Amino acid sequence: MKDQLSSRTVRPSIGIMSAHKHAHSTEPTTLAGGALQGMSNVEHIKHASKGLFYVGTSDGARHTLHSEIEALSAREAETITDHAKELAKHFGIYKQRIRNESGKKTGDFIFMVRVKNPAGGELTAEQWLALDEAADRYGDGSLRLTARQGIQFHYVRGENLRALVRHLNGKYRDRGYQLTTLGACGDVNRNTVASPIDDLDAELPLDSRALAHEVARELAPKTSAYYQVFLSDENGANVAPVNAEEPLYGAQYLPRKFKVGFAHPHDNSIDLLTNDVGFIPIVRGGRVIAYDFYSGGGLGMTHNQPDTEPLLALALGRVHRGQILDAVRATAILQREHGERKNRRAARWKYTIRRLGVDHIKAYLRKDFAIEIEDAAPSPLPPVRDLLGWYREAGDGDRWYAGVMIPCGRVRDFETSRYRSAVRRTVESVQDIGIRVTPNQHLILTHIPASQREFVERTFAEHRVAFDSGVAPIRRLAMACPAKPTCGLAMTHAEQALPEYLAELERAELGDVDVMVRMAGCPNGCSRPTTAEIGIVGYGKNDYVLMVGGARNGSRLARVLFPRLGEHHLRQALKGLVTAIRDHNPHHLPAGDFLASTSDEKLKSYAAMTH
Repeated sequence: MKDQLSSRTVRPSIGIMSAHKHAHSTEPTTLAGGALQGMSNVEHIKHASKGLFYVGTSDGARHTLHSEIEALSAREAETITDHAKELAKHFGIYKQRIRNESGKKTGDFIFMVRVKNPAGGELTAEQWLALDEAADRYGDGSLRLTARQGIQFHYVRGENLRALVRHLNGKYRDRGYQLTTLGACGDVNRNTVASPIDDLDAELPLDSRALAHEVARELAPKTSAYYQVFLSDENGANVAPVNAEEPLYGAQYLPRKFKVGFAHPHDNSIDLLTNDVGFIPIVRGGRVIAYDFYSGGGLGMTHNQPDTEPLLALALGRVHRGQILDAVRATAILQREHGERKNRRAARWKYTIRRLGVDHIKAYLRKDFAIEIEDAAPSPLPPVRDLLGWYREAGDGDRWYAGVMIPCGRVRDFETSRYRSAVRRTVESVQDIGIRVTPNQHLILTHIPASQREFVERTFAEHRVAFDSGVAPIRRLAMACPAKPTCGLAMTHAEQALPEYLAELERAELGDVDVMVRMAGCPNGCSRPTTAEIGIVGYGKNDYVLMVGGARNGSRLARVLFPRLGEHHLRQALKGLVTAIRDHNPHHLPAGDFLASTSDEKLKSYAAMTH
């Protein structure tokens, strides 16, 4: 089936509108049923690029992306053009401009560069030190861990862009996986996530991480443009694409980003149901017998656009391991052919699958792609775990892994705590250590001999980094996106605001309350606030949406409690809600369950309480 599934000519003929309609009820513009002229400007840009190589202009001319990157390197240009920006995303690069407090883009032009790191892909000490070195040489002195286990560099200047990408694609290899930014952003499969303890869990070591790497390799863009633009010498770098073919994606790639994840029966820190395609192993007698197959999740939305909404993935049934890759590839093909290509707000797979109907999708996966989906009710999902502290590793040796909290994922040396130096010192000193990124924006240090545990704890203490029991419960699952002042979509602060809010709760003696708080600067929800027990989303300058009641296992979305709050009232509401979780929860329900089962009227009365 592999040859058939990867063929560009596979065009499953699915009825465009089914009995199961989503709110997007207008006739879609798709590859299967629409002409290029009816598609969005981004679709035209991708189509004209010949595999992300050429940048078209409004007058019909074209030049190479390589020429724009060369101009940056020579300091002959401040930034790249808007057309080039759409192509550069596929190479893990976002064009940005520093914003002032009012949100206006008035500062210097900069770039964010994201490293793709499948399955929290275990980084060697050499790789981590290469990333650490790049933070100073090319960025702002920090490494930013993402909610999808990637690693970002912020404040990258144009003249450093190509040098950083070359640095990351250098000699730093690990088990056949090379650090790269290719496919970390753009209309392709993004970083494929997996539980970072998948093979480490002492009670149930598995190998879903191997599947995540297979998916990442198979769905990576195949164009030669990345290598010609960023990695080649002058010979052939800007003449013509060596290979513009994309066997899976075709000339226009996918309509929007595509996300795949693998959970573990003991850990759903990836938030399985927020992915376009998700799998979790079903284990009987210590053996994996199949995988629950989910499809159609995604949290992005747009304020005041009722046709957009966060949605959790739907259970399709079960598949066997040998068809996991085929199932992902087939889903990507269906989205390629039938995803909306005029209105990008309606282009995610979560809308396509609901527009076409789950029964139609299952039928075509079975018929056109020979995916043997077994009808079965899904098993209960495990909780989202923080994975902080010490855990014994699977295997015969006396080795341990340690989860280290990184506040909002920012690996930096602050005046109070030197996170980056502590990690670097540990990585330099512990032989054969590995490093993984968690979906909670923390780090896991792996393969630590029992004899080195005291050294690791002492190193953290010397650098004033809180470890294990030293981390307050209210901070263990807290998460925020970078937001202002760099992200062009952010409406408010998030990373710069959430630590202050948590500190205020601690000063009110609420730090021991176990509640998952997540914050995002815009409704794209990169930090997954809409599945949090308390979620905060930016809405205009210093205004926020406050949501409550997400489930700790990611199986329930939070509901909007306050559609708009100013910052002062947000702080008051947070304090009142967290107090209520502690003091008005007689059955000691998990925070999300308590909030979900309590009426809006009652919760609003708690939120209005002053202390």
